[in-house]
Formats: sequence, C-alpha cells, structure tokens
Amino acid sequence: MEENPTRICELLVGLGEVEVLGVDDKFGGPLELHVRTRARPTCGGCGGSVWSKGTSAVSLVDLPAFGRPVRLV
Repeated sequence: MEENPTRICELLVGLGEVEVLGVDDKFGGPLELHVRTRARPTCGGCGGSVWSKGTSAVSLVDLPAFGRPVRLV
C-alpha cells in the first residue's frame, strides 16, 4: 500500500513518467496541476541523448476533476 501523498497523487494522475509538483486552486478558476517529466528525452532520429536549454510552462486542457475544469501545466 502506497502512503507517500505525492506518489499517491502521481498514481491517480496516471501519466507514467510524470512527477507531480503541486496544484493551484484559484477561486472560480480551473485546477492547475503542475507536472514535469522524469524521463530524459532522446533524439527521434538516432536515439541518442539530448541536452535541455531550459524549460517553459505549457498549459494543456485535461478532463474535469471533482466537477471542475483542470489544466496540466
């Protein structure tokens, strides 16, 4: 049985190699679930490792949760 709250949330989200960072619950707005990938990206052409030059937030619309709209960030 899993008891770590972060891991429980990750299992409920059900997105494989995703780490849950937190959630914004703004009054009257959608829930914003902040996630990032654990997987190291690889080149689609040769399969070799790639290097990141930084990250940027991307907002994706997801299915509602608890009757509220959800955005994955």
